[in-house]
Amino acid sequence: MAMVQFKKEQIAQSEVDAAQKEDVTVLPDGVAIKKVDDDEDYDTSKNYYKDYDDTGLETYVISGVFSDEKTYIEEVREANICEYIYINADGNADIKVTEEQREEWLKNAKKNIEVILDRTEEESMCEFKFNQDYTVLESSADKEYSGRTYVEDLMNLIYNAEIEQIFSGAEDWSINIIIRNMRTGFEIINVNYPQEEISVKGSLWDE
Repeated sequence: MAMVQFKKEQIAQSEVDAAQKEDVTVLPDGVAIKKVDDDEDYDTSKNYYKDYDDTGLETYVISGVFSDEKTYIEEVREANICEYIYINADGNADIKVTEEQREEWLKNAKKNIEVILDRTEEESMCEFKFNQDYTVLESSADKEYSGRTYVEDLMNLIYNAEIEQIFSGAEDWSINIIIRNMRTGFEIINVNYPQEEISVKGSLWDE
């Protein structure tokens, strides 16, 4: 198992570097897009919108974005799944949606989670399990399992669980993440994310 270490809004740099070498960007929902020319002048603020009017819209704040902020804002805008999205004064993403759009965000997040859970259910060296309200994520993994695949799945599950919590009305999101050595059952990690950092080293599987 490769080293995994990330804080709120931060993933293992090796994952980012690998994506950059391949000229692709891995989005929080697992979608990979080809790298495009960087636009340093792209406006991620509310000033991007010329006729801004959020009357009748609900606001949801996303803090756990596991990709480049500019890329995330640009891709969500192009996907047309919200009325407005921009980086606020705290550095988080404000998303303004209609009720129909809110339901679509929840539907897609649940689907993304189920895809990973269904796939890993058939894995012999890795498994993930959520509780009903996506506040507890339990995982077991074998030392020989792909570290990169594990990190990608973990990131996607955390991001989509955040969407489920925030778009369901939670003011502050949190996930109790519990990781165990699949061979021994030993508990390697037990943290409340993003309030606490996650740091996993392959050597822990030897304990």
